[in-house]
Amino acid sequence: MPPRLNLFAARSAVPVVRQPTSASAAQRYAALSRPCQRSSVQSVQRRWTSSDKSTKELAEEQRKAESMPHVSEEAAEINNIMNKEKRCDGTPSSPELEQGTPVSEILSRDKEAQKHAPKVFQNQMKKPSGSRSFSTSARNQLEENKGPMSDAENAALIETMIGQITEETQELMPGLKYPAPASIPKTEHLRRRYSPVIEQFTKNIMRDGKLAKAQKDMSIILDILRSAPPPKINPKRPLLPGPAAPQLPLNPVAYLTLIVDSVAPLIKLLHARGIAGGGQATQIPLALAEKQRRRAAIGWIIDSSAKRKDAKFAHRVANELIAVAEGRSGVWEKRDGVHKLGIAARVNIGAQSQKKKAMSMAY
Repeated sequence: MPPRLNLFAARSAVPVVRQPTSASAAQRYAALSRPCQRSSVQSVQRRWTSSDKSTKELAEEQRKAESMPHVSEEAAEINNIMNKEKRCDGTPSSPELEQGTPVSEILSRDKEAQKHAPKVFQNQMKKPSGSRSFSTSARNQLEENKGPMSDAENAALIETMIGQITEETQELMPGLKYPAPASIPKTEHLRRRYSPVIEQFTKNIMRDGKLAKAQKDMSIILDILRSAPPPKINPKRPLLPGPAAPQLPLNPVAYLTLIVDSVAPLIKLLHARGIAGGGQATQIPLALAEKQRRRAAIGWIIDSSAKRKDAKFAHRVANELIAVAEGRSGVWEKRDGVHKLGIAARVNIGAQSQKKKAMSMAY
């Protein structure tokens, strides 16, 4: 059986396919035998193609396809551009670094943009310079053009720097070659980085030498004081002069210091036997230092907090401190009792010294 003839793949039009039945059909098949005529061929192609594109669009697509380079040629051009300059890590840099348009050239063409441009670019436009001083590539080229310095130039540069430093130090600190080191602030000292009240309170609540646990409890106490509402001050049991009540929770360290100092006793009672004669003990009031007063107040607060029903120790102590600030704690009664006994026993202040003097004279 003879092979079939494909009309679309044939290089030249087939002269005769069948006998024309009419004059119009004869003209149409006659046009197939003349491929040199452009208009007739296009009309036949438009008849046989399935797309609705016009002849002009088809010709434009064919022209673009012929003008586009091969895939390998395009890849070679991109590789040449990207490998022209590489960074320190080996990754290729973008071509915009060397092929971009400088900002000064853009501003020189746009007068309106010059008014709203940054001051650096405005000053650059005013200065007649041939290169961009703000460009990184220009700076690198200038550094490369300088070249290495000789030994004599390096020595002269070092001597100049040493002379400038010596003159500055002599003006600031006469008699010293270098400026004296600055003193360490109290907050940065290893043994004084905490407030004295915070450190003393932490040591007093410590049990079995577990300082880390005591510091954690102290942090919880300060956090509760910071988040608690402002205390309602009792006029009969006021705190020492300090910040207003609404401002106390803003500074928990000052809040704690004010509470401890307000209930700290001024004196303590010394029980001395045999001063008044016989075996009866005599109470003698003695003044306390600041650290001793705070230690007594902290001890009272811890003892009173043990009667509370809170689950955690830190919560019991924090609630007791708030109760002291509001005048609801029994610590105030202990302080008032010590002061009353001290006032009553003030007549015995010189009794011990008088007995020692009498005994020394007898011997």
